[in-house]
Amino acid sequence: MLESKINIALFFGGRSAEHEVSLLSARSIFQAFDQEKYNIFPVAISKNGFFRSLDISKKILFSDLKSVPEVNRDNILPQEILKLLEKEIDLVFPVLHGPFGEDGKIQGFLDVLNIQYVGCDLKASAVGMDKAVMKQIFAYNNIPQSKFEILKKAEYEIKDVAQFFGNLAESLGLPFFIKPANMGSSIGISRVNDLASFKKGIAEAFKYDKKLILESSVEGREIESAVLGNGAELKVSAAGEIISTHDFYDYQAKYEDQSTELIIPADISAASREKIKELSARAFRAVDAEGISRLDFFVNEKNDEILVNEINTMPGFTKFSMYPLLFKESGISYSELLDKLVELALKKDN
Repeated sequence: MLESKINIALFFGGRSAEHEVSLLSARSIFQAFDQEKYNIFPVAISKNGFFRSLDISKKILFSDLKSVPEVNRDNILPQEILKLLEKEIDLVFPVLHGPFGEDGKIQGFLDVLNIQYVGCDLKASAVGMDKAVMKQIFAYNNIPQSKFEILKKAEYEIKDVAQFFGNLAESLGLPFFIKPANMGSSIGISRVNDLASFKKGIAEAFKYDKKLILESSVEGREIESAVLGNGAELKVSAAGEIISTHDFYDYQAKYEDQSTELIIPADISAASREKIKELSARAFRAVDAEGISRLDFFVNEKNDEILVNEINTMPGFTKFSMYPLLFKESGISYSELLDKLVELALKKDN
């Protein structure tokens, strides 16, 4: 007799600037799940945080819509969805990138409902989303990274901007980068070359977050790795390289620019490959990650420098995204990767 299928709610969309990426990931995941093993229930969340009905969610997923349409009503969480979560679902796959999805909020909601889910728990998700906290934890664990400063909006508003810029130029060097602390897909990032670009970059970044990372520019190739597993049992993928025609790998380069190249496996030395695997596992464990994460590195083989840029606890999951492509190179197909993530989620202690 065949075992009963696993019921999975596939959350997508959400209250984030990465809303559109989430839809792309969810469509790829739905198509790749083995329908003989799983019953998949798409659950769409609008940019205003409204959960759509199962019927509407499925129509959205199968359409070419780039975002989840809003609904004009007060019922933010339909009874149909609550019933699904409380009585019918074995597991949630929250394919929600960025704030209100990748930052621990949805994980905490599912913890309250005592529902298992794919990926990191509330704490690790929050740390991975907040680059300021992430970098402080990396520093505590002696994980190599670029020089950085943390800036809060309230602090910036009382500073002498010209003097502050001069101090940063001296400590971080020029150019340096401005990043929102809580945002992914390189949204809101600016390169600073002078005072004018500094002011413009600060204004842009504060649109997305009230806390920023100011980070020194690093000479090196952009290399990524993927991690799969829980606790002591981790699998680190082959390394891949991003070659972009942009000054840095921003949102447009990731999702819109056809000239961006992903080289898998990356053409780096055996020593660099091993160091990246070691640092990937160390960074994954430093934030207490579970199940899934992608690590971004800067690699300069001229001076044997390898720096961790960041950890992403719910990376893009389209068939053309780095995370599944890196594991494909390592011998794990897209569908097999989904099977493993479900298995890991059902095993972990929530």
